[in-house]
Amino acid sequence: MSTRRPALALAAAGILALALLAAVVLLALQMHFEARDRALLHRELEQARQVLGGVDDTAALAGMPARLAGVFDGQPALAVRIQGPLGQPLYEKLPRAAMPAALLSRPAPAQPAPLVTWQADGASWRGNALVMRMPMDGAAPLTVAVALQVEQSEDFLGRLRWVLAAYVLLASLGLAALAWRLDRRPA
Repeated sequence: MSTRRPALALAAAGILALALLAAVVLLALQMHFEARDRALLHRELEQARQVLGGVDDTAALAGMPARLAGVFDGQPALAVRIQGPLGQPLYEKLPRAAMPAALLSRPAPAQPAPLVTWQADGASWRGNALVMRMPMDGAAPLTVAVALQVEQSEDFLGRLRWVLAAYVLLASLGLAALAWRLDRRPA
């Protein structure tokens, strides 16, 4: 019996298995980074909710930016924007994040808020936005958007993508060479 077909089939199955493994690893890591970012953003939105929950009169409203700065200023990779119903900013940290209209115009009414990823100022950002209310009489709903700079995880995934592609390619060439050698072997 010739070893041609089993050798070629084994090489093809090995190549397919390696490619699928690489795709699953990349997908799993992408989902891990998104879940981590979602948890961090959720925590930041809850901190904003606590601050806004204490705004029940005009004096508290006047002190709100200082309280928000106290909560968020120690985090260099975090962008925050709180805006009124007409888009007027009430507080903004890291405006260079340039939060897109897709994020600000459709805030989620409750968690989990969908993640939006974008590029701005040479950096990658991932964020979400919620509608929040202050307990102050007559206060309109606010859009609270938070975003993380995700350059490190995006760079890591990009480098890993190239490493896995090179590995799959080299392993495929090795399997193809082995199959060719087995095919040429005398019976």
